[in-house]
Amino acid sequence: MLEPASLSTGTGPTGMGLGLRWEFIDEVDAGWTTPSLRFFEVSPENYMRRGGCFPAALARIAEKHRLLTHGLMLDIGGADPLDGDYLKRLRRFLARFGATRHTDHLCWTRRHGRYLHDLLPLRCSGATARYVAERVARVQDALGVPLALENISYYGAAIDGLSERDFLCEVLERADCSLLLDVNNVHVNGQNHGFDPIDYLSGLPLQRVVQLHVAGGERRPQLHDMLIDTHGADVSAEVRELLGWVVERVGPLPVLYERDHDIPPVDQLAAQIEQLDGVYRRALERHEARRSLETPVVVPSVDDARSGLELSSGYQAGVAHVVLGARDVTGNDEVLVAALRRQPDLLPDDREVVVRVGSPALYVYRRLVRGTIVSVVETFLSRTRARFEGELSPWVDRWLAHCGATTAYLADAPLEFLDWAEPRWRADPNIAAYLPDLARHELTEFEVGMLPDPDPLVGDGEPFALTSTLVVTPTLRLRSYAYAVHELPQDEDDRTVPVGRDTLLLCYRDADHEVRYLALSPVAMAWVRHLRDGMTVESALRSACREAGEALGDEILARMSQLLADLAQRGVVLGVR
Repeated sequence: MLEPASLSTGTGPTGMGLGLRWEFIDEVDAGWTTPSLRFFEVSPENYMRRGGCFPAALARIAEKHRLLTHGLMLDIGGADPLDGDYLKRLRRFLARFGATRHTDHLCWTRRHGRYLHDLLPLRCSGATARYVAERVARVQDALGVPLALENISYYGAAIDGLSERDFLCEVLERADCSLLLDVNNVHVNGQNHGFDPIDYLSGLPLQRVVQLHVAGGERRPQLHDMLIDTHGADVSAEVRELLGWVVERVGPLPVLYERDHDIPPVDQLAAQIEQLDGVYRRALERHEARRSLETPVVVPSVDDARSGLELSSGYQAGVAHVVLGARDVTGNDEVLVAALRRQPDLLPDDREVVVRVGSPALYVYRRLVRGTIVSVVETFLSRTRARFEGELSPWVDRWLAHCGATTAYLADAPLEFLDWAEPRWRADPNIAAYLPDLARHELTEFEVGMLPDPDPLVGDGEPFALTSTLVVTPTLRLRSYAYAVHELPQDEDDRTVPVGRDTLLLCYRDADHEVRYLALSPVAMAWVRHLRDGMTVESALRSACREAGEALGDEILARMSQLLADLAQRGVVLGVR
């Protein structure tokens, strides 16, 4: 019997891997594994621009396990320009963990600067394939490693000269890049669109496959009874069969089990990994017997008069309007066409292709996009949501229609939402006056917990003087509330109304990654704010006293001297600049 652990593609591990999720990262950090587990896969967007416990745990895990990276927000087929800041951060992340390849999805995720946080299908044309291939080359140059693209699940396709499979083949050929083959996506698409998955796989250039994904989907009656790629169920027998079919023909490679929702305990995950590894090993034995690959299918190119960017721009704008718009126009194609005609930036051809995707599919994308963003907002604002009697989703809908998420990092979307919602809540007499403060406090705990760790400090240990300019931790946040919301119980079922009292809080993260709070007086709050903004100790103190209406005397000097020592001990003040 072949031993997967001894086989290597030369660029990474082979055998079974598991998508590393925050729900069980503590168990992995503590040493959990299973005999057949060869690697973990991580999504950089969950760790980039972050500090705190999760990145620290990932660094420790990387010392014991191989890591592969799989992105979510590259937007390789998007009509918006590539995000240079995102690519720079991603390159640093890949270099830090020694990645020799990065993977992301053949899709678009952003239009007019607004991220939909879902994987939307591209317009299937030769011009789009050329456009994507050009962007692949630019991304690989920016990242310094090869890029492999993943086939996505789709619930309606903008077929425009090429079938979805032929479009995928065209992109791979033009970009000369590798394929991350998600066999669950092939199964989902086959179920929803009535094609034979084996026939689909037989037409792919299997020699380009460098990694496999397997997962579970769930049929959703409320979404036109479509099978949805939720990553929230066990891997089906049909997907295991497809896994074996591909490995038999391709040979040893990394196989990743994705589980994002309804995640079972780690002992059940271990049993599932062992079952999948059995499928993998038996397929490797059959591969050894075959000793040859099937002849790849060469797909002819299809040229279009319009450029790939032109084709992508209007089509994606139309889909984004339908998915994010205030009015649901996905009831039937007639209503959809009428709504799209009112969009002045859409050409008739763009409208036609959006309609070709189909009203049922657009309805699915509308529900999925909104469901994802509502879920993350309500997760981070759980106590606020409970006091809204579970009715945050209408506010999220209004925000999506007005501006929506402009961040590639899904965990930052609640911060953008609250920046939009807070002034509107304060102006609404039907909303309890303390709820904006509670929401801001809930997000402050998350924000401070995830802010980047301090860099090593030059000048650390020098004594403080009145003329010193101090460096404070980047995890510092200052909050001013009209209610003592920080004193409320953490219980979501609690409905205690907080005391109406001006509350000034210094929020920071300690060395153990715990979020801490310190109540301050008005003069202390102003002083710390000025110190953070770069004023000297003396100038900051004089300005703070003027703002607070207090005389600068011995008593104030003694209090602030004691506070400064306390902040240094807590790690809030890091040293002298």
